[in-house]
Amino acid sequence: MNYTFKKESFGSKDIIYFGVDLDSVTEDKEFALDSLDWWGWTPKILQEIIDESNKLTGNDDFTYQVEGSDFLIAVKKSEVLMWARESRNPDITWSFSKFIEFIEAFKKFVAEN
Repeated sequence: MNYTFKKESFGSKDIIYFGVDLDSVTEDKEFALDSLDWWGWTPKILQEIIDESNKLTGNDDFTYQVEGSDFLIAVKKSEVLMWARESRNPDITWSFSKFIEFIEAFKKFVAEN
């Protein structure tokens, strides 16, 4: 996976935002990953997303909205759709395996930082 993650403090140094460094994004629509930035990411929350996603069977789905953001993730085993900024159509469509690989890498980054 070719994404670089970032850690930034805003205002108070006690508030750290984790997200995707947009310089590492190569697909135009994937610039929507900018909306993934959030101060509340923890390895535990990211592991819960992984666990809930892996529990899916058949046509079940799992949705997650980033707190304080319009970024919505809709997970199915067949595909993962992501919306940013109240888009009508998904901004990003990934395979389930690409999504899990991304979230696992993001979780590792958050845990290390």
